[in-house]
Amino acid sequence: MASAQGKTVLVTGAAGGLGKVIAETFLTAGANVVICDVNQQRISAVAEEWTKTYADRFFTKQTDVSNEAAVQELIDASVAKFGRLDVLVNNAAIMDDFSPAGDCSKELWDRVMAINLTGPFLTTKAAVKQFEKQEQAGGVIINIGSNASYMGFQSGAAYTVSKAGVMALTKNTAGFYADKGIYCMALLLGGLAGTNIVDSFAKGMHMEMYQKVMANQSPFEPGKNDTPLESIAKYCLFLSQSDIAPVSNGSCVVFNKNWPVA
Repeated sequence: MASAQGKTVLVTGAAGGLGKVIAETFLTAGANVVICDVNQQRISAVAEEWTKTYADRFFTKQTDVSNEAAVQELIDASVAKFGRLDVLVNNAAIMDDFSPAGDCSKELWDRVMAINLTGPFLTTKAAVKQFEKQEQAGGVIINIGSNASYMGFQSGAAYTVSKAGVMALTKNTAGFYADKGIYCMALLLGGLAGTNIVDSFAKGMHMEMYQKVMANQSPFEPGKNDTPLESIAKYCLFLSQSDIAPVSNGSCVVFNKNWPVA
């Protein structure tokens, strides 16, 4: 496995699901890891689980990534704990309920945009400022995108637009900051099993839209065509390597186990 020895890595949405797997992969590779999540109960559970194994190499902080002041506080606390920041993984996200534009409430639209797009913007904004000013300037930002980043009929309107925006933010950031030693890339993921995404369907979903989406693609079968969380985490570690990040800058890598096959 690639090494992350001595690096400080911040993972958003890291107290469960994919984020937790990414965080532990970096810990195993020798990094110091900041666990950011909005769910304090999950944060506490992770802290209890990892205290003996990883001792002082991780730091947890409850943070709403859509709140600019809270995000800046997160970055400052991370640097105060570990001395610098080397890698940001923008993983925190929620799903919508498959509502098309005509049926999507503004409340749902605003919530999805706040977490899925404003969140990565705010963390990127704070991270690049830190990358620029620290000794041995530079850093890597890995954004977690989706099939919905480039396929327009994979989810509801809000989630689709938010993930397309993540891809645009990736390319814009990569274009401007490369000559400063700051590199940005995205993984566009397929279907995942073992995540918290079902939380978004607690109040139900727009069944007509959902059925149309499902009818226009090959079936999603967990255990057969889901993208393994461990593989995604290993790819994040790979992308963070000092010889790989500059070459990968601006890349939006489709990483979906070839699902859906239309």
